[in-house]
Amino acid sequence: MIQTDFTGANRVHQPLVHTKKTNKIARQQAVLRLLSGSGNGKKRDSLSISDSARSFSKESIAALIDKSANVSASELSYYFANYNNPRAILDAINFGTNVECGYNPEFKDYGVMCFDYNGSRQVVPNYAVPKINTGTLPGIHAVNNSLVLNNKSYYAWTAPDGRRYPWAVNNGYIGWAVSESLLTENRNPGERDSRWEMSKAGNILSNLAQGREPWEELYSRKEVLAICEKVGITPGFFSIDAGAGKHTYILQESGDVINVDKNIERWNHMNWIAAGYKEGDTFSIYGNEYAIDSSGHIHVSVDDTFTSSETRYPSRHSVEV
Repeated sequence: MIQTDFTGANRVHQPLVHTKKTNKIARQQAVLRLLSGSGNGKKRDSLSISDSARSFSKESIAALIDKSANVSASELSYYFANYNNPRAILDAINFGTNVECGYNPEFKDYGVMCFDYNGSRQVVPNYAVPKINTGTLPGIHAVNNSLVLNNKSYYAWTAPDGRRYPWAVNNGYIGWAVSESLLTENRNPGERDSRWEMSKAGNILSNLAQGREPWEELYSRKEVLAICEKVGITPGFFSIDAGAGKHTYILQESGDVINVDKNIERWNHMNWIAAGYKEGDTFSIYGNEYAIDSSGHIHVSVDDTFTSSETRYPSRHSVEV
């Protein structure tokens, strides 16, 4: 005989005593009681799911409730509450925090996705994670060298081989939607190159969307240039806004990226009089002229209209001792 603990619908831990032969059946029956709300007068088994998937769903949930999975009813509360709202489940995973995909050796075919929601850990069975139809998603493309992507939204990325993948935008992160990337197995060797290209593109665009230059130790200037041009960004000034604020750069023909925001911050912070210049001395920055004021500073705004990527400094004066 085996005894396991089950957290019922009333959140009271109940011992279940059964033989190995009836172990699986007992788990399923316990979960059916949870779904149907036995004893509390609430019918929970009227959830919308196809007949062919219904038995699989209950078996999966039964496996989750098993003691070896260490999953309680409270951790399934978001899933049960949004059983008929696939978009809510999708968004909680793709725009959530600490998202993981796990498999328990005892039921590896019934994996779960875990995420934090309002301070609690939640799980959703893998089979219940909705698939995204990329045919309904807009592509990623800049307009007039300005790439603007709506935060908490989905887009489609077209790989070099023509495959379309669902991407998510989340506070400056741009890349393959977690709900699909974590559940994809590397069974198709033909997709490996596409996935590598997709990962590279997501990393480069995410860095730019968060105000950072692409990692030169990982990607060449040629690769950066190719990814930028793929989304409609051509050499010159460009901006990107994907939920983490607007960031402005200069893309050079070589593929080198100059962070305009950081340069402006450095120029405005600098005390140019202390550096050997005089009040009234004029700097030519990105096609505009900025004079040093009495405090020793110049005032450049990222919202200014820039017409040139060149900068010219005035002649330095000797510093009086």
